Amino acid sequence: MGTTVKRPLSVLVLLGFAFLVTQSFQCASSGVASARKAIQNEDYAKAKTALEQALATNPNNCEALIMLGDVNQRLNDVDGMLDAYAKAKTCPDLTQTQREELSIKLYNSWVGSYNGGISNFNKYVSSRADSDLVESVMMLKTATELKPTFTEPYSILGQAQEARGDTSAAIETYQRWLTMEQPGFDLMISKGVTLGSARSVALDRLGVPKESRIDSSYTDGTLVMQDKIDVGGRDVYVFSATSSISKDTVLEGWTYNPPADLSTPEKWRSHTTSLGPLKSLAFVLYERDNKEEALTMATFASKLKPSDGELGPLRTQLLQDLGKTDEALAEVKALLKDDPQNANFRLQYAALLSNTGNNDQAIAEYITVLETDPNNGTALYNAAASFKNRASESQMAELKKMDADDSYMPNTGYTDDLKTAAKYFEQLRKQPKYAADIIILEQLANTYEVLKEKKNVKMLIMELEGLEGRYQDSAEYFRIMEGLYARNNMMDKMKTAADKGAKLR
Repeated sequence: MGTTVKRPLSVLVLLGFAFLVTQSFQCASSGVASARKAIQNEDYAKAKTALEQALATNPNNCEALIMLGDVNQRLNDVDGMLDAYAKAKTCPDLTQTQREELSIKLYNSWVGSYNGGISNFNKYVSSRADSDLVESVMMLKTATELKPTFTEPYSILGQAQEARGDTSAAIETYQRWLTMEQPGFDLMISKGVTLGSARSVALDRLGVPKESRIDSSYTDGTLVMQDKIDVGGRDVYVFSATSSISKDTVLEGWTYNPPADLSTPEKWRSHTTSLGPLKSLAFVLYERDNKEEALTMATFASKLKPSDGELGPLRTQLLQDLGKTDEALAEVKALLKDDPQNANFRLQYAALLSNTGNNDQAIAEYITVLETDPNNGTALYNAAASFKNRASESQMAELKKMDADDSYMPNTGYTDDLKTAAKYFEQLRKQPKYAADIIILEQLANTYEVLKEKKNVKMLIMELEGLEGRYQDSAEYFRIMEGLYARNNMMDKMKTAADKGAKLR
């Protein structure tokens, strides 16, 4: 079965900080006082006018700038909000308390924009409406302006840009994300710390925490262990999770050297480090036939998470495409040695063996996976295909012997492999996910054709005919039916299928 290129988007719901920052008392200008009264009366247009008048008199009135950002947000003036908050951040008389307050306001606005971007992207997944994508991109870009150092929006922003067909913009987005994450990634790689490793291992390699906290606010029973560590004079906040299902505490992410102007709660916010943008960048480069750079990206990502189920197949394919099959084999074999129970590694190894002509060894690896996971779809399909291919090779060899010697009696032992292939295909199609998969049904029907099991072939043809409504717009479906009808001497149906398929090409 093919490698899954994109994973489903995880819907992240973030909350703003539920506390207030105490403001220091100071003398307010008459414009600020008028604005405050207007805000209490929810007359935001009047408050904006008063604040703009106050700022015309004193452009560096920090309190007025912060309030103007708040009022513009109430008025849904995103550009005005961003402009006012940006000026407030550089206000020369900004107090530390105000700086903390401003950072939290920006964070809460960031949460709204980020979640709005996710919601609109998820709406697009169902609606396929470009307007939802446009709204998603706009809100995610706003989030990046509100909190330029928070990297989470870039992953979905890049996906939204790809969905709109703007691959060049997506590449820029992913590269910007990588530039921001690179220092932390380099540190973790240098220390031998990987995502998914045990918290104890991470702390052993990074150092003794200066402070540790526990976040138990998750409704699903997840506990997040938060550790602040000084590594080379830089603060690193490390986040490890213990779920209600697994009691192991494993590394989920980190924040490296957060900016000084962030509030304390922001520095401690649990941050899951995603490799999504890096993988997406590798896939985009691969699709653009820039395989060397794609391999560089995939290799870099694999150092951060060697167990990733998507990176392995991509790296394996890239190494093969670049003529480095031996390197790919050695690499996956080494991964298997360290983690022999890892089904993904074993499937990658089996696929490589199959591609290099070592069909017998590949079959052995697929069977090993099925011994521990009998319903593994990838292993079932590839095992069935490998047995079928081996039978085909044996059959061809016997035919050549018959051509060379008219008296030769062929060895039909290859039918055992065909029967095994049929067994695996049958097992696979019992799973709801594959029950109506026309490729699997075609392969199974062809296997029964060679075995001369006409009853089973007829049943599968009828089953496939029943799927025509689902696949009426698929040229591949009619190609399959045309072949089946032709091989089974159903010429009228063959012509009908050929005509329908021709209209779709």
